[in-house]
Amino acid sequence: MKKLIISLIVAFFALIVLLISFYFYSLRPVDKTDDTTISFLVESGTGKKEIIKNLKDANLIKNTPVAYVYSFLHKDIVFKAGTFTLKRNMNLAQIFSTLDSGKTKEQDGINVTLQEGLRYSEYLDILSSSLNLKKDDFEQLLNTDEYLNTLIGDYWFLTSDILNDNIYYALEGYLFPDTYNFKVDATAEDVITTILDNTEQKLNQFKEDIENNSRSIHEIITLASIVELEGKDNSDRAGIAQVFLNRIASNIPLGSDVTTYYAFSKGFDQDLSVAELNTCNNYNTRCLTYLGLPVGPVSNPGIEAIKAAIYPEANDYLYFVSDKNGKIYFSTTNTEHEQIVADLKASDMWYEYE
Repeated sequence: MKKLIISLIVAFFALIVLLISFYFYSLRPVDKTDDTTISFLVESGTGKKEIIKNLKDANLIKNTPVAYVYSFLHKDIVFKAGTFTLKRNMNLAQIFSTLDSGKTKEQDGINVTLQEGLRYSEYLDILSSSLNLKKDDFEQLLNTDEYLNTLIGDYWFLTSDILNDNIYYALEGYLFPDTYNFKVDATAEDVITTILDNTEQKLNQFKEDIENNSRSIHEIITLASIVELEGKDNSDRAGIAQVFLNRIASNIPLGSDVTTYYAFSKGFDQDLSVAELNTCNNYNTRCLTYLGLPVGPVSNPGIEAIKAAIYPEANDYLYFVSDKNGKIYFSTTNTEHEQIVADLKASDMWYEYE
């Protein structure tokens, strides 16, 4: 009998030790190596039990009952409403503390949206007006060859092509359009690093196909930057990319107006003069003696335009034109092209130049 009692006591304490061990194990991160940020929404009026259940469903905590116990033992913790930035490498205490602090994702920094098709100069306007930075902070940084060479060493998609003296802005085309969350005290270098890290993440899925492409990454991004502006509908973009490649193969100037706008630093709400259309430089592909792609990108393209440049849609077209509504008309011969243009002019759907 005495041995039985001793065995029961030992088993009891062993169980206690096991439960305590399990409790503290369950407080650990779900995955201490996973640094991925996860947006977690706590709606106003949601109870602790439901919030804890949602945390488990999002695979942010190891064990629901343990989280209930921890919550009971820390009654001073009050979950706030909002959208929070959490990570799977955070332990239960850190997650509860974040929800208790009320420091939401929006309060962690400043959200800045960079839209597809905008230019480097427009991005600088947006960034400098949104953050505690000046355009000069970016320009001084990005006009330094030492810094640019460092970037070339850090990012596989940046090559010495961006150092060409004829390029207006070295990183034009390589700043991926997206919504970013920057720290309030972010430096210009922090901002550029964040954007280029995102560009790399987006391009990595195509890295093998890019490296096996007959065109360089710089040529692909340059083509994509034109396609981004010429094709408003994603379904047209791969076809447009092929038209430009067909023209290059046929030694015909690209004839893209968007390159002319960029060449003369004009916005699309401004008119191009006939003289500008015919003036040759390293960007203006309307110039009759300029063959091939411009020296560099003329906008910052989104993922669909980049895909179109990597995977163009086979066709025999040499011409296309868009009307004022962005509808694309393809044609094989100059005669067909001129007829379409004439029809668009007759229906007041054509852009006129001064």
